[in-house]
Amino acid sequence: MKIKGVRSRVAVVLAVAALAATGVAVAAQTAPSSNASSTGHGVDEFGMTKAFYNGHQAPFTYTKGFFCDTSVASTATSGCEAGAPYTTAPSAQHDPLYITVPLGFTVPMSMQDCPAGLVCVDHPGTIDMTRLESALKPLYPQLTDAALTTALQNFAVPGHDHFITDLNRGKPEWWDVQVVGVTSPTVYKQMVAHKSYSYIQKLITKKNKNVVGPIPTNLFLFFSAK
Repeated sequence: MKIKGVRSRVAVVLAVAALAATGVAVAAQTAPSSNASSTGHGVDEFGMTKAFYNGHQAPFTYTKGFFCDTSVASTATSGCEAGAPYTTAPSAQHDPLYITVPLGFTVPMSMQDCPAGLVCVDHPGTIDMTRLESALKPLYPQLTDAALTTALQNFAVPGHDHFITDLNRGKPEWWDVQVVGVTSPTVYKQMVAHKSYSYIQKLITKKNKNVVGPIPTNLFLFFSAK
């Protein structure tokens, strides 16, 4: 996936997303548990969330902890990072999982697949954002370089919703996580109302100013969808 030319926008998106989700300044961020059994490998849990698929909700069933490609350097305790794609996948077969992240506004916990402040089943609790530090620095002139680096090394994963484009015949598989940042509450509500990634793709294709992405990560989640 080509991301040339969007690096600074990616940085802004992720920074604002994390702040909007937690309501805590970067310098004061306290990272939650990474939810990892070892670097790059999540704790195996059984649980469910949901996603939007072709106009309806599709339940997810998780049976295996997350995977983050450790060949992509990360300072997060989870081994996960945002802003660069994976180089080694956990399997030859996988589909994209698009997560929409509200930027500059909040979504009620009862109305989001994975609310802010909680670690969703088989998700990482933290993610490394240091690759984006040079672009983030202008946003936080009050922080020293050292303080900003420390804050970005183990940043809390923000609240988000899930969108998929395939059910894989209901069979469990690995899903490649890609982030879509949304800066408008109205546009976010429209995405949820349409319940389909095709609508999000149209907004991206038309270069809607309130939508940024997809932003690559080295993160994969394992679940079945129906």
